[in-house]
Amino acid sequence: MENSSKEKALKAIEHFILSREKKMAKRDNLAKDLLVDHGYTENKWSLTQLHIMALINEHPNASNNSFLSKELGVSKPAITKAINSLIEGGMVLAKKKENDQKAVYYMLTNSGQQLAVVHDRMHQIAEDRYNQLLDQFSDDELELIIKFLEAWSNQL
Repeated sequence: MENSSKEKALKAIEHFILSREKKMAKRDNLAKDLLVDHGYTENKWSLTQLHIMALINEHPNASNNSFLSKELGVSKPAITKAINSLIEGGMVLAKKKENDQKAVYYMLTNSGQQLAVVHDRMHQIAEDRYNQLLDQFSDDELELIIKFLEAWSNQL
């Protein structure tokens, strides 16, 4: 690749990173608006907590600290901290199974289930936006994009 092409690519990466930072605030506002539209006036739930509730909703019989940690790529202490806030907030219940008294499993309360549905809607909105973007590219171009993103991820 020529130096000018590399320079253009580096500028594009820099522009992407700066634009993403600016857009994060807009995304957070969209999430707040969606939560408010569903009656959640306090924005006290972190994205990790919303992901936890979605996973518990999807996998009610498997949702313990180990499962949630593995699925989210988050440490078990971070899961415990997030779960404790969710329990205090009335979103999650902790229970032990009769056949497994060691591990604590989690289930959602009615409020937690409603919030998990809102979270899923937020993901659907994001996925629709990504699909609109990806529809602009051919399969060959998408393969190149995938290759680049994987290489970039490995550099992190």
